[in-house]
Amino acid sequence: MAADQSSGKTTTTCRRFRWLYVARWAVATAVTILAVAVIIRAVVVLLRPEKLQISLAEGRVAVDYIPSLPPPGNAVTFQFLLRASNPSGRASIVYTNVTIRLTDVSVPRAIAGFGLSPTVVAVSQRTTRETAVTVGLTPGDDVPMTYVRALFEGRSVGGVEMEVSGLLASHVAMAAKGGVTTTAVTTTSGAASYYCWPVTIAVVDAAQQATSDDYGGDGGGGGGHDTACLDKSEAPAIA
Repeated sequence: MAADQSSGKTTTTCRRFRWLYVARWAVATAVTILAVAVIIRAVVVLLRPEKLQISLAEGRVAVDYIPSLPPPGNAVTFQFLLRASNPSGRASIVYTNVTIRLTDVSVPRAIAGFGLSPTVVAVSQRTTRETAVTVGLTPGDDVPMTYVRALFEGRSVGGVEMEVSGLLASHVAMAAKGGVTTTAVTTTSGAASYYCWPVTIAVVDAAQQATSDDYGGDGGGGGGHDTACLDKSEAPAIA
């Protein structure tokens, strides 16, 4: 009888240990799954491409006064200011190989296309960078004479779409203890295009030359409103 009781106690103890092992295994598995999920989430957030916010100051492309046809030096000078903002607090953004295309959407007809100088727009975390662009174009070759003649006569060209295209990359710095940067993770989102509309091309005199201080979007002397440039997923179709 005593042997039977001893055997029963042993069986009960074994069962308890078995259930304890199963419970510990279940807890360990749950913790592991949670840790993996947290790691995956962190990697996804880390490697998520950032968005650059671009706007055209006053929604305007300024053209130097054209005193005659053909213009002096047979060149028409376009000037404008692009503002690039990086809202991210974790990544810097670099926009390279940037090109500009101006299109009269009412026709539609290309007005001009050229590369941006400087060719690299780098924007650190939570900052805005202004890029003043000045480009000389040849009438007839780079700009159709229809538009050159309109500008010579003092008429502006409205309803223009500006397409800004380039390669977008975000850079995330990884810091070790003590804030010492050990390496950097670079995520490239590939080609990125922005569409600014409506844009006006107009002649300005010498006192209104397009410089950073002349544009008003943030309350400066120009007094106009910036035109937001939307990416392909945000930009509406323009008929």
